[in-house]
Amino acid sequence: MIKKLTVTIAVLGAVVAAYSGASLWSGMRIESQSFAAVDSINLHLARTWSDQIRLTAKEYQRGVFSSQATYVLTLPAKQESASAQKREFLFVNTITHGPLPLKNILSGDFSPVGALIDTVHAPSPWTEDLFNANERRPLVTGHTRVSTHGVAKLNWSAAPFSFRQDAFRVQFGGAQLKAEVGPRFRSRKGEFSLEALNVTDGQTTLDLKAVKMGVDTRASGRSGDLNLPLGITRREIGSLTWASVNAPTIELEKFKLRTELKLDDSEVNGSTSLDIGSLGIAQQKLGAFKLFLTVDKVDDRALGPFLEFYHRTIARIGSNILAPEPLSATEIKKFWLQLQNLIKTRPSVRIDPLIWETSAGKSQLSLSAALNPAELASGGVGFRESPIDTLDATLTISQSMVNELVLQKFQTPGANPAKVKGLADRETRRLTDMALQLKFGRVQNGKLVTHFNVQNGELRINGQRTASEPILNLLSSFVPPAYLAAKSSAASQVGPDEAASLQHLDPEVLAAILTDADFSYQESRDAEGDLVLKVSPGDSGAESIEIIFSGCRKDPTCEDVLLRATYPANQFAPLKFVNDWNLRSRWARVFIKESGAPVLEMDISAYGGIGQDAIEGMVGTFFKLVRDFSAELKAAEKAAQKAEAEAAAAAQAAQASQATQTAEEAAKEAAQK
Repeated sequence: MIKKLTVTIAVLGAVVAAYSGASLWSGMRIESQSFAAVDSINLHLARTWSDQIRLTAKEYQRGVFSSQATYVLTLPAKQESASAQKREFLFVNTITHGPLPLKNILSGDFSPVGALIDTVHAPSPWTEDLFNANERRPLVTGHTRVSTHGVAKLNWSAAPFSFRQDAFRVQFGGAQLKAEVGPRFRSRKGEFSLEALNVTDGQTTLDLKAVKMGVDTRASGRSGDLNLPLGITRREIGSLTWASVNAPTIELEKFKLRTELKLDDSEVNGSTSLDIGSLGIAQQKLGAFKLFLTVDKVDDRALGPFLEFYHRTIARIGSNILAPEPLSATEIKKFWLQLQNLIKTRPSVRIDPLIWETSAGKSQLSLSAALNPAELASGGVGFRESPIDTLDATLTISQSMVNELVLQKFQTPGANPAKVKGLADRETRRLTDMALQLKFGRVQNGKLVTHFNVQNGELRINGQRTASEPILNLLSSFVPPAYLAAKSSAASQVGPDEAASLQHLDPEVLAAILTDADFSYQESRDAEGDLVLKVSPGDSGAESIEIIFSGCRKDPTCEDVLLRATYPANQFAPLKFVNDWNLRSRWARVFIKESGAPVLEMDISAYGGIGQDAIEGMVGTFFKLVRDFSAELKAAEKAAQKAEAEAAAAAQAAQASQATQTAEEAAKEAAQK
């Protein structure tokens, strides 16, 4: 009996020791992975939203069987005083370690897991009033199950609440997120649903209902840092109303958008379908719209930054929906620069079809086009020449639909219906007669049908060679004169210094770019007397950043400039990581100095001339690459630390196993005696 009891105690002790050791090792692994996950989340936020939105680990308390971590999500503050509260959301994670959590075993679940994470939104000084308005209930709760391979399954929900402060009011109907996320966000699959949201500041009101966003994508491409989302994304809105006392009301119903991207070698083929059940602007019902668009042969390296710019722009508009700001001149130039990169691979575009339908009729456009590379126009907005290589299109316009839209435009409260109808009929006939006189199309069964064809730089309409000026005159009949005046005014604001192509690099131009971007710097000279701008690295992760001019001689302008970011000598940067970066990056190269310090360099050459907008774009690209390189260095260092910790834990586990085996042998020997 004593022998059996001794053996049982020894076995139980071995089981407890093994379970505790496995749980402790799992906790160490989870902690190291959590910091790498924070870096991945920040990189994802910077690419799809803003690099001013950051998630940081405030506190991490690791135990044997569970841990608790507190994270802070910081949003960019408006232009306020330095004493204003930081816009922070607090989240508390309670983490149950794998591989066999006790609560799972007690419920009969013996499947191994990496971790179980319960998340609760906690109050912060900035959200204190919101919590009080919601009776101190947590606004966000979530459960996450992480597999042993690092795949996270999320089931999060946001509770309904109402909040009011002066004229600002929010009514939130609740939201749900169910998703599956792969390691480092390399794959994403799931759906986010929003019941209802009404926000107003007394001047502008946004009302949203039945919003759904779905995704089933994986990141790929020749450059892993591009985070090119291959797969399917979906957006649905049941209804949207945006009303302002200073702008026309916009009403949208049954909005559906679906995009799919596929990668073939280095070329991306994509398709987008858009369906709008009803669109109204300024109380005028415009009808329903459907679009199916396909694009082929797009370079993956060019598409990644373009999508990144698109997502950040949409996110910025969504964040300031009550007071949307127009795109800045720099953002517009960046759009055209990225569009220029997209058409360098001669992609093809097909619209098959675009349908515009009202209760009175239906109009549609079918189009197929192949594009050519093109140079940017002076000022960096638009192209110097047409990027269209070939184009074939058919446009069908319903006369009854045009008449209905014109009739709505003329209708005013108290107006005579017969008189309004007569005005609408005359305006519709005027537009039709103008189109026929210009041989813009032919009328068939109440529809104006036009066939466009572009080839060898010539525009043909219905087979006849046509100059573009009459078409522009016809289009001007549909465009408000105020818009044309605004366009002309905007074009006239492009100064000669901005539009001209610089034959050399002027240090004053780069200094102005740095100043506009809020970078501080100091001027110095190298051994040859050329100018060096030493830029404050700030939070970029680099130890020093220099802009080194060359070929200046006695000329105040220079032929080339080298942008260099140097990291600390003790910075972790294995050779394989450096080689991988150089294979993926087309703009900046990395090398290791004799001291062991990693150095990131990028050249700008003014040979043949260079525009100021191009300089701005390349300088912006360099500083973005510095931040990306710093983030990847951190991730690589933490991955190495994790591997080292796992190796140490494995060694400890082996020692524990050996100790258990020795104890069992001793117990057997004692039992035999």
